Amino acid sequence: MDKLYPSETLVNVNGQQSKAMADQLTTVSELRFMNKIGELTPSDMDAIEQIVRLQLDL
Repeated sequence: MDKLYPSETLVNVNGQQSKAMADQLTTVSELRFMNKIGELTPSDMDAIEQIVRLQLDL
């Protein structure tokens, strides 16, 4: 995995490690979601919440 910046965290999706990048936040309509690719664990969601709070200075 490439360098991990403060606005990023590692998450597992379907057993594969990926980056969640809070500096790439955007909004989309739920209608654009066609297929579910996996689920995040509660600990991954906590890590994402932390980097989003950091990115948004909350």
